[in-house]
Amino acid sequence: MASKLKHLLIPLLLITALLVTPVFAKDTHNPLTEHEKTMAEIFYPGNAVSHIYHANLNPQWIRPDAFWYTDNCRDTTMFILVNTSQGTRKKIIDADRLSGALSSSTGKQISPSHMPIQNMEISDDEKTVQFSLHGTIYSCDLASYTLTKIPLPDEVKAGIPSPDNSWIAYVNDSNLWIYSKITGKTSPLTTDGTQDYFYGKRSDTVRYPVSESRLNTPPVPYLSWSSDSSKIATFKVDQRNVSTLSLLQDAPGTGMRPVSYSYKYAFPGDPHVPGYEPVIIDLSSGTITPLKYRSQPEVSLMDNEKNVLQWWDETGNTTYSLFVERGEKTLRLLEADPYTGMVREIMNETGPSYIESTLEYGGDPNIRILSDGDIIWFSERDGWGHLYRYDSNGSLKNQVTKGPWVVRSILAVDEKNGHIYFTASGREGGNPYYQYLYRVQPDGNDLRLLTPGQADHAISLSPDLTCFIDAYSRADLPTTTVLRSMDGTLLMHLARADDSDLKRTGWSPAERFTVTARDGKTDIYGLMFRPTNFDRTKKYPVIDVVYPGPYNIITETSYPASLTWSSKIYWTCQMISELGYIVVTMDGLGTAYRSREFHDASYQNLADCGLPDHITGIKQLAARYPYIDLSRVGIYGKSAGGFMAAQAMLTYPEFFKTGVAASGNHDCRLYGSFWGEKYEGYPVTDRYLEQVTALKASNLTGDLLLITGDMDDNVHPSMTMQLADALEKAGKKYDLMVFTNKNHDLNYDPYYLKTMMRYFLTNL
Repeated sequence: MASKLKHLLIPLLLITALLVTPVFAKDTHNPLTEHEKTMAEIFYPGNAVSHIYHANLNPQWIRPDAFWYTDNCRDTTMFILVNTSQGTRKKIIDADRLSGALSSSTGKQISPSHMPIQNMEISDDEKTVQFSLHGTIYSCDLASYTLTKIPLPDEVKAGIPSPDNSWIAYVNDSNLWIYSKITGKTSPLTTDGTQDYFYGKRSDTVRYPVSESRLNTPPVPYLSWSSDSSKIATFKVDQRNVSTLSLLQDAPGTGMRPVSYSYKYAFPGDPHVPGYEPVIIDLSSGTITPLKYRSQPEVSLMDNEKNVLQWWDETGNTTYSLFVERGEKTLRLLEADPYTGMVREIMNETGPSYIESTLEYGGDPNIRILSDGDIIWFSERDGWGHLYRYDSNGSLKNQVTKGPWVVRSILAVDEKNGHIYFTASGREGGNPYYQYLYRVQPDGNDLRLLTPGQADHAISLSPDLTCFIDAYSRADLPTTTVLRSMDGTLLMHLARADDSDLKRTGWSPAERFTVTARDGKTDIYGLMFRPTNFDRTKKYPVIDVVYPGPYNIITETSYPASLTWSSKIYWTCQMISELGYIVVTMDGLGTAYRSREFHDASYQNLADCGLPDHITGIKQLAARYPYIDLSRVGIYGKSAGGFMAAQAMLTYPEFFKTGVAASGNHDCRLYGSFWGEKYEGYPVTDRYLEQVTALKASNLTGDLLLITGDMDDNVHPSMTMQLADALEKAGKKYDLMVFTNKNHDLNYDPYYLKTMMRYFLTNL
């Protein structure tokens, strides 16, 4: 994560678009006002976030008793070092001198308040700092502020450093290589990798190789270092028999002939999916030891650049891994000897639907192996996500946590004092998505809340487990960051976010709301956005900004002061609202982070999308707030949200009048096997037909805009085109926008935003 967020000014193209009154007029009698145009510009996500200060400290621990953080102020950036054992803090970098040195080096003016530096590391002696800027790595002497460029090939920059910071493992074509940070020399770790049978990177299905090729982006290695930096656990990935998918670049920019890209891509039910063969690489001996177990089929845990399936014990003499069967209904815990390759299955869990090792999609499994061999294991077997303790042979000893709430992440286990530290949500009442820090003993006793207060808590524990940083906030409560002792006692106030620049425009945070789901009893949580020139005597159309999960939620729970996915959605909602709409987000049945029953509502039922909950929720809001016009309801989403928007327009045409469906996975039979086989089921049967959007094409009565990027190697444009084909065959009028040379990350392109907003202004 970047130490500082780049100041993103809204591009001129979008500003110009917002000024085109004939295009953006809601009707001939009610054109956009200058206020609406200006405020839409202000709330472009990059603009809004750049005017919130003291919110994202991004703390980095450099010693057990010391961390540093960045504090972005209105006119400068503060770089602060905190010594927790002494209770002191001091400025360690002069932002004016650093920005001046960077300006001289790059020939571009770098503001001290907006330095787009990333991956910053401070030396142990606090005399130098290393970081990257615009793709170049610099070392800076903090006495003289002399900058030294560190030349590294792009593939090495994308590599993963060893724990002792002596090596960088990186991908070179189809093999793993190593770079010595001491000598500057490189050498291969493997040599027999081939184009479709390679080491140390994920398969084409989850890696987006066309975007890598077009954008010259090296892959991030898929591996796990041993704690002593002597060995690497990784996979040799076999995609030789996986079927091929292609994209055609019709506007390549150079020359007139279109360029074709082909890559391997596994659909649900394919006889061959990518196989991950586990291997151990010993750096000193150069040996490659295959682990004696079946090849791991590609599953949803690979949908993450970090290798979360393999990890080492503290000695480096044992590896542990999860083995997940296709369909993810069986999860196995394996133990391996890295020298002999022998593997022992310790335990497994099966279920009627997918088995989760964590509620965080693609996240670190909530599994810990203790020094006495006991295993802390995550399971939803009682209907809620909780921790269980097993012995070294896989026999259950006790349930550690229980109740109508869920464990989110194990952060650490303090075996000396007998505490498991973890975050959880739903236990404290109120919004069930807010995360809190707890500790508990392995036998389940002495469960304690360490972060009181109705808020979402982001936690960073000290390496020695003597204290932690707590950044707490809500969508309507600016972030406060403090340092606490491990019993929760306040030690130091670090910062409180300042959003006064935005509030001076007349803006106020979105309103949190609770409505009742379709069942008449389950609470559904959301946010409602009003324009800054809101007039409660008027009637406003409403736009539902959506994402159905099933692995995530769309509604921001913490303060939206970053450029994370949910924060950008928050500001997109405010931006749309400024054009004269009430905008809502909410998370219906079938989405993540609540009970197993709540989540399973979407299992083999993806077409549902929680839409009945959205409809009943919007109706409840309209009953509370007479300024909501139920005769003009729109819907907008991208990716799975695009699928949901199209499903809404075709399943409930009497309710949703205008929709924008962008980059939608409108038929998961054409998406990655890792996704469909988990959420729609495996083996693949006719059950999959329930989610095929094109089968409902004849139901369209409203205005629907389909959007896709022609270079989308995540959600292939064929899904949008096949839905378009079905609409044509049904004789339905629809609109289609194909964005040239754009992959799946097109949704903050200014022309895209202009197109989406113009469509609502014209039709809703």
